[in-house]
Amino acid sequence: MARVGTFKVIFLTGTSSGFGYHAARQLARDGHVVYASMRDTATRNKEKKEELESFGKENDLHVKVLDCDVMDTASVDAAIGAVIDAEGRVDVLVNNAGYGIYGPLESYDDAKAKHAFETNVYGYIRAIRAVMPRMRQQRSGLIINVSSVLGQLGLPVMGFYNATKFAVEGLSEALLGEGYLFGIKVVVVEPHMFHTNFAGPSAKLMADPSATGEYEKAFTLLLEKQGNLVNPNSGPEEVARKISWVIRQKNPPFRVPVGKNARRDMFFAKLLDPLMLQKIAAKMYGLGEAFKRMK
Repeated sequence: MARVGTFKVIFLTGTSSGFGYHAARQLARDGHVVYASMRDTATRNKEKKEELESFGKENDLHVKVLDCDVMDTASVDAAIGAVIDAEGRVDVLVNNAGYGIYGPLESYDDAKAKHAFETNVYGYIRAIRAVMPRMRQQRSGLIINVSSVLGQLGLPVMGFYNATKFAVEGLSEALLGEGYLFGIKVVVVEPHMFHTNFAGPSAKLMADPSATGEYEKAFTLLLEKQGNLVNPNSGPEEVARKISWVIRQKNPPFRVPVGKNARRDMFFAKLLDPLMLQKIAAKMYGLGEAFKRMK
């Protein structure tokens, strides 16, 4: 396809499913040059790679899938380096790779805790480090970090997921000031509870309910009730459309909540005493009985 009009060169992480997969398709439809990355493109995600690239070819769009493991610095540097070599620039980074995590804090061993941070936090940092030199040279660029409402609001048995997303929020605030010096914009997209990140394949159970001791009954009920956290009328396409909207803005806002009740819950997170907030959240999402058991 000949490149015409205004387009951006976009690199995305975590595009094998969920938000990243749908964002790659949406941004390609918008006319951008899309480099969608995922790991294991020759094995586990081979079909996903072929699916995205076929989508591009069938619709005469620019979609190329690159192998990239965000837990490996060399892999990230190689993937983003390939984009810069091919295009001479990178206009937008969409940091999305990650997974949802369940389990009481004391149930996490060091290996599981480190793995969560390696993917959900350090994966973002590796990609940021790789694009920043070129964006500084360009004196332009946009970095979109996909976070979560739970980067502002802590909930029981989601503590490590909260910790990774709170970290993303903090590093994004710091990067906002650093990037401003060089014309680089930073945006945090904050989805509410969607199936893809809490009840879908990217969600991981980090503890066996039977191994959580006195938490067992409450934890089991929380897992049974997790569907109450997810809006059945929302899907990952909504987040993809919001990412598309952010890219179209000349001066996008720093925080972009997505999904029903996202702004409401973030408002309460700032306004209320933390324990009161926990009780209200438990009641709103039908988790009151579980909360009582955890007292």
